[in-house]
Amino acid sequence: MGRVISCSARKQWDVHIKAFLDSHIRHAEEHSNFSFGYDDIDSVFGQTEEHCPLYGGRPAETPEMFEKDIEWIYDKGIGLKLTLQNKFITDDKYKESKPFLKEYHRKGNAVITATDKLAEYIRNDFPDYKIEASCIQDITDNEHYEKKVATELYDTIVLPIHSNDDLKFIESIKRKDLLRLFMNIECSYNCPSKVCYGTTSKINREERKGMICSLIHLGMERTFYNDDITWSEFYFDLPMYEKMGISKFKLVPPKEDQQRTALMYKRNHQWLAKSAK
Repeated sequence: MGRVISCSARKQWDVHIKAFLDSHIRHAEEHSNFSFGYDDIDSVFGQTEEHCPLYGGRPAETPEMFEKDIEWIYDKGIGLKLTLQNKFITDDKYKESKPFLKEYHRKGNAVITATDKLAEYIRNDFPDYKIEASCIQDITDNEHYEKKVATELYDTIVLPIHSNDDLKFIESIKRKDLLRLFMNIECSYNCPSKVCYGTTSKINREERKGMICSLIHLGMERTFYNDDITWSEFYFDLPMYEKMGISKFKLVPPKEDQQRTALMYKRNHQWLAKSAK
């Protein structure tokens, strides 16, 4: 099986998705030891123009995929992956979201979910979607991974970024055909407590305003710092993982402001503290 890449669609509103995918491709070629093209991309993940209370992971403030973008990826044989990682799934919010799910229900499209409950709903009601277990599920050991496999709900399972460093765990995974690893990073890589995920879920349910960051607002130290690395240009060693039998990978935006790598440098503490006031 060849290399399969899922790319973020988090772009400026006035940039066509082709230009943004081209930036993914150029950035990887310049700063990593792998390359890829449109034929290697199975999906583009992001928020559409419609509001959906199931959105999670990031605030649904502005669309990331417009109709013209979606038409273009469909024409290229690339699927749309909906970022439905809200941590608070209720029957009423799911019912409210069913017209939205119906609109994009087609073979090749996918959803990312943080809960088995939503995965089960979608598997039963919208069987053409592929379903991906989000990194928000925080699967960091083999027992947890095997439990997800046993549900038979997921086509792919994404580990949190820091699990890329746990080579013993990754090598021990039996169902590597389901595994998808991040190939570059954002601030969650060394975040000690991802409180933003819960607050983002509530923002998208229109139950609160304003993000909370573990470092900026709660003063929690990162799990590690390495100020010698230019994190916005960092990629993991993809060929090493491919030798382990892994073929599915995921890319976050090649843009420092959206990767929020400023949070990962100890030298930035002073001005981050000032910005939070």
